[in-house]
Amino acid sequence: MQITKTVFFVSEAACLLGCSAHQVYYMIHTGKLLAYKDEGARAWKIPEQSIQQYIQRRLKAYMARNHENS
Repeated sequence: MQITKTVFFVSEAACLLGCSAHQVYYMIHTGKLLAYKDEGARAWKIPEQSIQQYIQRRLKAYMARNHENS
């Protein structure tokens, strides 16, 4: 995946991850997806690296589960 932005809003992250914005908020609040808010800002900002790391963790978990079942 080629990403050209360095910071994403929740709706953009949801689109990249193929899920709803509600699910992204849940991942942020449970610590599964690292994000931050600037001082005085209302919107969450999700660094590109956080999205990449989340995808890699999910892929590793998926591969581990499928390898066990083989």
